[in-house]
Amino acid sequence: MRKFKKVYIEITNICNLKCNFCPSSSLSRVHKFMREDAFVHVLDQVKPYTDHIYFHLMGEPFLNKDVGRFLDISEEKGLKVNITTNGTLIQKAKHKLLGKKALRQINISLHSFEANDIGNDLDTYISDIADFIKEANENSEMICAIRLWNMDTAE
Repeated sequence: MRKFKKVYIEITNICNLKCNFCPSSSLSRVHKFMREDAFVHVLDQVKPYTDHIYFHLMGEPFLNKDVGRFLDISEEKGLKVNITTNGTLIQKAKHKLLGKKALRQINISLHSFEANDIGNDLDTYISDIADFIKEANENSEMICAIRLWNMDTAE
């Protein structure tokens, strides 16, 4: 059976930001969080076709209170997880992430800071992310990737 390299799973379509580059800010969809039973159903459906799932689409994965449980279930099913986040909730979510064997990679999109009025200063935002990356590097094999798109600015 042919396998896909990755399958994207939207565990929420709710985001704490309104980035101008994200189509979700212009879509009119009912806001939802995926429930555990639905997550298990999706994993059972995709498991024969992939070894890697991504929590990334139109929402901020750390807003789903079950993200830690979803990582545990993914491990039980033998799936590796990559997460893409805007990074604003990384310190609040780290206890749900660190030590999770299924978590292969976290991608942090720094460009979301510039596209929003987050309420933090840039130094705090970057320090929170750097602290998480340091702790993850010291305590896990997790890959931490930082993404920055700056094509819309003259700087």
